[in-house]
Amino acid sequence: MTDIDRETCRRAAAECIELARVTSDPAKKELLLTRAQEWLKLAYANNDADFGRLIAGLNDSQMSSAPVQRQPMQQQPVQQQQSKTEPDDKK
Repeated sequence: MTDIDRETCRRAAAECIELARVTSDPAKKELLLTRAQEWLKLAYANNDADFGRLIAGLNDSQMSSAPVQRQPMQQQPVQQQQSKTEPDDKK
């Protein structure tokens, strides 16, 4: 692969990582980070040592980044059922 192609793959990986940082959807984040790893694998296809270091750095940065801000769950009012009792005058 030529240097230009490698650079294109690295840019695509960086774009996936940036998109993953700004999304709040965990499934999309996981997909984007997986795609970033695939782009980096293409960029470093002939050099496994560089690829391993790059992936380790990516994983370390993801583990040390600020946690995803999640919105609180919507609170539902608690409803209680009342039981109906039969009157005792049926005796």
